[in-house]
Amino acid sequence: MSFSLLVFLVLWRRRRKKDLRDLLEVGLKNPYQFEEFAKEYLKEHGFRSVRTTRKSKDFGADIVAKRKGSTVIFQVKKRNSTVEKEVVKELVAAAYIYGATEVGIFTNNELSNSLKEELDGLKRSGGFIKKVHVIKNINPEEF
Repeated sequence: MSFSLLVFLVLWRRRRKKDLRDLLEVGLKNPYQFEEFAKEYLKEHGFRSVRTTRKSKDFGADIVAKRKGSTVIFQVKKRNSTVEKEVVKELVAAAYIYGATEVGIFTNNELSNSLKEELDGLKRSGGFIKKVHVIKNINPEEF
């Protein structure tokens, strides 16, 4: 790899991190901007064909993405308190409708114990959901 290409990649990566940090700061004030941040974050972390869904009538999916050939449905929750277990029903319904085999929760906060238990049960059930992704406690210091 040439030196100039290496410098370009380092500078591009720094700029990308700054852009994500700026988007997060706006997103922590606005739930729809938080979805946009989540979309960009997922792209940066190996997900492909990442897109947000409509704001209503999305069947419980906020983001649809691909990872290693599988479709993944994400619920994005910007919360001031823990995320509760009612999101599991929406995730499962959305996964079925979108043909996904993986689901995920993306939040700036923690998951309740009951939600953690529901997600563990979902993984163990042997149903069509093969993997559960949890991305939580997102904050600007990460970047």
